[in-house]
Amino acid sequence: MSALPLALLMVGVVVAVAFVGRPLIQAATPLLTRFPRATVLSLGGGLLLWMASVIAAGLFLAWALTGPSPLPAPMAEVCQRCLEASNPFASGVAVETSVPSVVFLLAPALALAVVMVLGLRSVFKRHAQLRTTCQTLLPVGRRKNVAGYQVTVVADPQPAAFALGRHSCGIIVSTGLLEALDEQELRAVLEHEAAHLRERHHLILDFIGSITGPLRWVPFAAAIADAVPHYLEISADNAAQRKVGTRALASALLIMGDASNAQRTATQQSGPQRMMLAAGPERVRQLISPADPRQGTLGAMAIFAIMTVLVVTSTAAHGAAIAAVVTGCAI
Repeated sequence: MSALPLALLMVGVVVAVAFVGRPLIQAATPLLTRFPRATVLSLGGGLLLWMASVIAAGLFLAWALTGPSPLPAPMAEVCQRCLEASNPFASGVAVETSVPSVVFLLAPALALAVVMVLGLRSVFKRHAQLRTTCQTLLPVGRRKNVAGYQVTVVADPQPAAFALGRHSCGIIVSTGLLEALDEQELRAVLEHEAAHLRERHHLILDFIGSITGPLRWVPFAAAIADAVPHYLEISADNAAQRKVGTRALASALLIMGDASNAQRTATQQSGPQRMMLAAGPERVRQLISPADPRQGTLGAMAIFAIMTVLVVTSTAAHGAAIAAVVTGCAI
């Protein structure tokens, strides 16, 4: 059996996920919203699985297609022996092309290596911004225990609260927030921010951002980059809702949502800050009257089916390659 049909199928699935992943994630939203922490884990895992599948597709193409080798003869012989040893297809028949097989192996790996380098660079940049923000806020703020939470209070008439990482500035609140909210509303806001710190949401955002930043042109990666912060906010809202109640949290969101457009713009532009501002009525509606999760069942089932295909094909490809290396590429 020739590997070419399966190789083309693998490439087709990888490309299809890149484009249909976004609408499927959106379609599954009503169901995914009920399980925000599991959703974040699944989306992150799905992104890594897709990247592994890109490399697996290269392996399938290398098994299915052959061409002239640009490598020196001894190295080419070793690579060819390893490639043949890892090929799980019995016939081992490959279609002749003018493209060297090594291109199918190295091109995806090099592309993903570039993605990782660019992603780490963006993480370091965000951390530098975070340090600058902390160095700016801490000297002008004052540490205070508010409703049982240690916070830094800064003078600002706009009601705002955000968390800057567990080992950085911690929770920052404005004087406007203390004046605008009653005790229960304030507890809800602070519990929300404390949940961000407890659950290491800033590290999750760093991880997702490091991968999706250079892959924004891929709709699937862009959808994950947009969705993960949303589900982290829902997870923090759920923590505040369990501890303080729905009414206090919803009321606080509405009050904070009345902040000026200038404040909203500043929030969106402050990279490392995790501001808690109501994103229109949708966030309050999610608290009071969440969507019926059954509406997202078909989208979630479609995502699960596609991910299952990627798991099976990627495991087969990477497993065969690893087994060949472990056995010394013995045919």
